[in-house]
Amino acid sequence: MTAYLKLWLIRHGESLGNIDGRLEGQMSTPLSAKGQWQSSQLAAYLKHQGPPSQIYSRPLQRAVEAARYLETEQPLQLVADLQELHQGIFQGLTWAEASHRHPQLCASLTSSLDYQPIPEAETLVAAHGRAVHWYQTLWQRHAPGDTVWMVTHGGFMQQLIRVILGCDRTWQLPIRHTALFEFWLLGPVHSKGSQHNPECWKILKFNETPHLDPLDPPM
Repeated sequence: MTAYLKLWLIRHGESLGNIDGRLEGQMSTPLSAKGQWQSSQLAAYLKHQGPPSQIYSRPLQRAVEAARYLETEQPLQLVADLQELHQGIFQGLTWAEASHRHPQLCASLTSSLDYQPIPEAETLVAAHGRAVHWYQTLWQRHAPGDTVWMVTHGGFMQQLIRVILGCDRTWQLPIRHTALFEFWLLGPVHSKGSQHNPECWKILKFNETPHLDPLDPPM
């Protein structure tokens, strides 16, 4: 039987900043009451999936709180590379507040799809490079047969999923809080010609919340 590295990507639960519609970026904000409930439902679901070899999280409060619900005998490891993209001068603001403080920049961002840097923010190219680095680190630390859970953030998950899938572009994904992505992997490149064989890489879950549907309460 083929052994795979089973990688679970998990978005954190709803935060207080999410409720306010804030561009949190690398702010360290706590989970809301709903986010705590989502995380507890997720933990109950994952108990039936078998224990992980390792759990990783970004050391921001909303991610760490969610990961604490999932802790097993393996200690939680905090990894800076899993942090959300820094939002620069927008960080901590709602879009309405950002539009009031920086009207020309916000108008330009909404009127064109061309990339425009936000002052003091992490660039998308830099975030993609960070995702590439972490994926390489993953394979240095783990091998087929391991099960790895990663609790991270929606924006960075888009970059990491791009790297895992080997895409030449970043796809926008409306990732629900505590959504799951489950990938079974044999390695970045298993053998010559293996990139054509779907048995080498499998997607078992993609942006799914089986632990919430249809339970999610209107909180």
